[in-house]
Amino acid sequence: MAATKRASADGGGGVAAPPPAKRAKASDAPVDPHEALLATSSSLFDYLGHLPPTSLRSLYALPAPRGPTVAAAVVRSSCLTDMARQCALRLVACGGAFKAGSIVEGWIHRHGRRDALLALRRLEAMGILEPTLGLAARPGEDVEGETAEDGGDKRAKLMEKDARLTPEFREAMKLFLSTSSSSPWPIIAREQIEAFAKNGGDEADRRDAEKVQQPSRIPPTRQELEAYTQSSWDSVLHFLVGSDESDREDGGIEEPTQAMVHFLTSIGLMQEDPDYKGADRSRAPLVITSKGYEFMLRDVNAQVWQFVLQYLNTMAQINDAYRLEILSILVCMGSCRAGEGCHFSVLGKNKVAKKVLEDFGKFGLVFVCQVAGEMAFYPTRVAINLVASNERGGSQQADAMGQSVAATRSLEEALAAPVPSRSHLAVIVQTNFQVVAYTRSKLHVSTLGLFCDVQSYRRLPNVIFFHITRDSIRSAFRLGVTADQILRFLHVHAHPMLRSGDQPLVPANVRDQILLWDRERHRVVMDEVWVHQCRDTAEFAALGKFASDSDALAWGAAHTNKLYIHAKKSELAKAYISKWRTKQLRG
Repeated sequence: MAATKRASADGGGGVAAPPPAKRAKASDAPVDPHEALLATSSSLFDYLGHLPPTSLRSLYALPAPRGPTVAAAVVRSSCLTDMARQCALRLVACGGAFKAGSIVEGWIHRHGRRDALLALRRLEAMGILEPTLGLAARPGEDVEGETAEDGGDKRAKLMEKDARLTPEFREAMKLFLSTSSSSPWPIIAREQIEAFAKNGGDEADRRDAEKVQQPSRIPPTRQELEAYTQSSWDSVLHFLVGSDESDREDGGIEEPTQAMVHFLTSIGLMQEDPDYKGADRSRAPLVITSKGYEFMLRDVNAQVWQFVLQYLNTMAQINDAYRLEILSILVCMGSCRAGEGCHFSVLGKNKVAKKVLEDFGKFGLVFVCQVAGEMAFYPTRVAINLVASNERGGSQQADAMGQSVAATRSLEEALAAPVPSRSHLAVIVQTNFQVVAYTRSKLHVSTLGLFCDVQSYRRLPNVIFFHITRDSIRSAFRLGVTADQILRFLHVHAHPMLRSGDQPLVPANVRDQILLWDRERHRVVMDEVWVHQCRDTAEFAALGKFASDSDALAWGAAHTNKLYIHAKKSELAKAYISKWRTKQLRG
């Protein structure tokens, strides 16, 4: 499946983006290291963990329900250790302030004093504690110094200070703990829908033509929300692999909007064809990049986060306050349940929040429709998982297992349906390197073709067969795909029946061979060198020592008195040998 070219789509705006002049101005400015760190965040709570305490305190201070929901989500998240979580909740119950010495000596076991100081440091960094302890101001300093005997005075002063909750976090947690509802916003109740229908429904509202933009409908089902999200992302992935019109029409997939195409190029998944020879570069077709191939092998949650991250960066360039609005809405959506919706009226007069939800609808994060005579939004499972999948700390292996379980559950539901779904994939890897994939999607065929031999492709109505070969794996490596990404893709999309036994999801011989093919790329490293033939052993020793000290020596052969110097540092070696020879003649 070679990289295919795609002409740039026209029209179809939607997602808010800064005007070109502002983007050009921002690109000319020096890059803020803090913003660069935020741009590499791997999840929502990783992003929150990199925010400065002042921004986090602004999030906690947002009016209910957003501020309290964010505060509670941070407490539940992997941003805090278990000890930090306990300290925060105890301080909320104890009035918000306590001596640091009482916390370390009274609340924590004596063997956990170092962990207690680390917990207090993390609480300061997350804007939960006032910076009176000064621990977060020196993150690179080892906290062991606070408990060392030679630092007794320093430790004593620290223990006398108060660990005090910030007023923003304390008030937010008090509001959250006094709320009985599990949803941050009032959900649309069945009684509201029935009352609207009894009062005449849309017929009564049609008297005011400007009031009703679309007719009311029944609330979407979970299956409908799942299909909506999958359709939104299938349009992106089909565009990436360059599926033709017939492929998209067969699956009911629409062309992505121009705003979505702009995002694809902004995050480096697509670029203008470098081989385009036309004079007008604006007409150059778009081609997928190596980063785009890597993107295709990720799970949906990781793909969605890449777009949300780009959206955060884009809106922050317009106004940094928009970033806080977006983060609070994301966290609130993570506290909702799939299939439960809310009217836009719960947002009040917050136009930014309404615009953000409309933009999220284009990403497949929310489903926007009219229910009971008012515009409403329904968070999808992907939006909820952005928060729920990272609320508790855990290893990457545990996260991958959770994603596999979720994929298995939805796959089993799809396989039990009368008509097989196009949106799910079940893969069986056999010990003879044959890949059996249960799917009807041409997109999945293109994805498997990244690392499987396309010439071995065979197809039945709902099953396809591939073979993994050395050439196909090496071809994937050249596209920027790694062995770990291939194995993770096969694990996440493994057939549910494979998870019920004791055998590995990918046979050991296949896994080991893929890793060995990956290591073949690093056996030989090509390097351009300058070869110097030394006159005698003294010159060989002198130049060899100089080259070694200056990190310019590639290799040396003592029996032939030859030295191989890195080409980039050859001039430095030539200057040294010239001075050395002059010195020897004078001596």
